[in-house]
Amino acid sequence: MASTPLLLHKLVFILSIIFSAVNSAPLNLSRQVAVTDPSPLTLKPQQAAFDFTLASTLITPSSTLSTLSTIPPSCVPYNSADGGECPTYFLASNVTYDDCTDQWTICMCSSANMTIDNAVANLGQVPVGLRRYIATVLVLPGNTTRAYTLTNGDIHFFGLPEVDTWVHESGHAYDYAAGDPHSGSYGWSQALLSDSCVPDNYSATNAAEDFAQQVVLQVYSLLNNNALPDGWSPSCMSNQVAYMSSLPVFDKPSLFGNTCNIQPPDPFSRHSTPPPTPPPLRIPGTPPEPSSTPTAGDPLHSSLSSSNQGNRASRIPPWSWFAAATVAGLWIT
Repeated sequence: MASTPLLLHKLVFILSIIFSAVNSAPLNLSRQVAVTDPSPLTLKPQQAAFDFTLASTLITPSSTLSTLSTIPPSCVPYNSADGGECPTYFLASNVTYDDCTDQWTICMCSSANMTIDNAVANLGQVPVGLRRYIATVLVLPGNTTRAYTLTNGDIHFFGLPEVDTWVHESGHAYDYAAGDPHSGSYGWSQALLSDSCVPDNYSATNAAEDFAQQVVLQVYSLLNNNALPDGWSPSCMSNQVAYMSSLPVFDKPSLFGNTCNIQPPDPFSRHSTPPPTPPPLRIPGTPPEPSSTPTAGDPLHSSLSSSNQGNRASRIPPWSWFAAATVAGLWIT
């Protein structure tokens, strides 16, 4: 027999769906549903927002792009001249990276701010250990940069999001892949109860956004010899950091490895077929394997920028957790 807390949790979830049906128009994409508790966190933010970038140290794998003759069903509902996220038309492609045989689908709105080359590069820079949880990517126009992730792993990007935002959204895709989110778990809630701070203002939106922001910090830490960016300390959020470090996805050799076929296998990952010939190992901080040919995926050499500060702040307003159900699934920011 289910426990009282579990029954209450299910009741709240069902009521949120009912509330959505009553208060939202069909396919109202301005609202999202969170499976985890949508309540704002009361922990103190360490900083106002992230002012660092991951782009200069994450590696870009080589890729192959093929055009699709039809638009995937997961993209079609968002194409409408009357208030749709893509008011013009979609161009769909499959991209294959050198670290995985499975393909990722990108639906590119013809009026999007981003180019297909930008999208392929940014998606590729998401470490393969996280990228394997991403389903379909929709690239959409926007006067401001924002993004949200559906619980089925689809991600919608608006404007010109930086790589940090792509990693943040991949954190949501990973969080919800099994249908039982880490951000709604007892362990994560206990970590929040035991700590006194969160990384930044956006982390305080709710437990799910804090989890995704911690994913970004964890990737930064692994790229920088377990150090956090200047201005952040692990001491006041040590339990959150410990929880993230305990997750198998953050095993450094596999997270930044050269194959999506990570062992032991995760049945909830969406891409797991190994490449026919894995590229040379390219774990950050590890000397590359000898190669007689030029190696694809050299680190990008861009300077640190705080421009993603504005991107992060303008993504989705705090009230966006209110429920809406669409044919694509339930989504979070």
